[in-house]
Amino acid sequence: MYHTTEYNREFWNAIRSKTRRAPSAALEATRSKQNGSYRLPYESNKKFTALRQKENLFRRIGTVVNAPTHDFTIWAFDNEPEITWLSEKNPAFFTNVETHATHTLHSHTLGCATHLSEDFAGDADFDIEAHVTGEFAKSIGRAEETACINGDGVNTISGFLNDALVGHTTADITYDDVIRLFFSLDAEYRRNGVLVMNNETALKLRTLKDASGNYLWNHSDNSILSKPVHISDYMPSETAGAGTRPIAFGDFSYFWIADRMPFAMRPLTEVLMPQQQIGYVGYETIDAKLIRPEAIRALEITG
Repeated sequence: MYHTTEYNREFWNAIRSKTRRAPSAALEATRSKQNGSYRLPYESNKKFTALRQKENLFRRIGTVVNAPTHDFTIWAFDNEPEITWLSEKNPAFFTNVETHATHTLHSHTLGCATHLSEDFAGDADFDIEAHVTGEFAKSIGRAEETACINGDGVNTISGFLNDALVGHTTADITYDDVIRLFFSLDAEYRRNGVLVMNNETALKLRTLKDASGNYLWNHSDNSILSKPVHISDYMPSETAGAGTRPIAFGDFSYFWIADRMPFAMRPLTEVLMPQQQIGYVGYETIDAKLIRPEAIRALEITG
């Protein structure tokens, strides 16, 4: 239904509505019982998803899974494949089976609201789809990125810094501290490792040199020890005090973002009527989890 031209037309007609007419039967059939929202049409959702990924670093370096279920929790399984050289004397797998590590993924709803003049909403020449989906994707993507780092798991997703292991501690970041952090991570996870920090920390690391005057930071490709550096403004700063974790290094493919329900939205035609505006509310339901804490190591400030 979401793929059809009819649904796309009915959806955006409802979003543009100045007459506040009742939603069509096609839309009513998809209305959420929880919040009265309607799922974005297929093509609109593709645009929204691409824009949201651009805004949230961890949708690009992490693993995104779709878990469209109405259950409150799902089970995520994590285990290492068994690799063995086979021969006539050793033909079998599963000679040393370990119990799967299981992780419970919950459902957390993130909401966003915006508003628009009725004149714009009703103007056929105004690209309301690009405007509304762009506004929602930008705001939601940035809110997601913040929570992917620092979320406490209470009415929000669990950020990776909650579960990442401490690789090294220091009172002030030096060249040697970064090297120790690098080698604190198992070689298995260093293979695809990346570093994540904010701009303030990146500026400091750009100036660090070894005893021979060589820079730690490779300025030609923005890497450290051949590993890419990713910047997130929502990473903590080392100046925030003891317990701060300003640098993370690891394989972020083990940080999962689970999309539990597709993005949906609805117009609010009555609330802003006196201002001659239309409000819009959007909802997404997701969770996130670092399924292998040992895959990411953090540098922690001691004070």
